[in-house]
Amino acid sequence: MDERDPELYYKQSTVPGARFPHVWVADVDGHKRSTHDLTPYGQFTLVTGIAGEAWADAAAKVAEELGVPLEAVVIGPGREVIDTYYDWAKMRGVEESGAILVRPDSHVAWRAQALADDPARALGDALRSVLGRSDHDE
Repeated sequence: MDERDPELYYKQSTVPGARFPHVWVADVDGHKRSTHDLTPYGQFTLVTGIAGEAWADAAAKVAEELGVPLEAVVIGPGREVIDTYYDWAKMRGVEESGAILVRPDSHVAWRAQALADDPARALGDALRSVLGRSDHDE
């Protein structure tokens, strides 16, 4: 158990509102990269695992619907980003099929613990909420 005072010490987390955490992952060529490199400033990024690939399709659909830059990153074996040391699995705070929506300022906007029945709807609702839009705004 971590006894450090949360007012004095930073603790990495994927809880909405927290800065997206840093852990080391690798690209397909084995080059070490930070998870911060996966979520560039200036765009929304959705991060998921291989069991949540449907989130990536949902992200493309929602980005087009809302006209918002939104990229998806799938972390796992055989993908462009690999969790080489399993640090991401320990840090992500959601299941392998879950998703984390990162704001353009590298803070967590929303997360889903597991793959939703309708990922496009769940992600669309979340992004609309973050943007302060309603269904009527489109």
